[in-house]
Amino acid sequence: MKQNPKLKNILFQISAILILLAAIIYYFQPEIAKYILIAGAVGYTAITFTTPYPGKSFRGKRLFNIMVFAALLMCVSAYLMFVNITGWVVTILIAAILTLYGTIAMSMEYKKEQKDED
Repeated sequence: MKQNPKLKNILFQISAILILLAAIIYYFQPEIAKYILIAGAVGYTAITFTTPYPGKSFRGKRLFNIMVFAALLMCVSAYLMFVNITGWVVTILIAAILTLYGTIAMSMEYKKEQKDED
């Protein structure tokens, strides 16, 4: 089965927006925000798991594993929000920081890896 990277990118962006919207909507409509966060976290996790690191470096693969851990923390956040435990804020913040770090460092590592191959 051929994968469409453009479709994956769109689904990834929609999932990220849903996660952000859920965090904002929670303060106005917590019952609706729970389901939005679940949809966003599941989509984000699915896309993360199906898009492995394209390079060969050990550091890049380690950074990808950090991204996988962050995606799992998003799912934990969705569960905590669903059962009305306020710890979801902490787990989603940790996931956001790990995702930001992983994204920036992984793109730098991949560019460095491509430069070394040339």
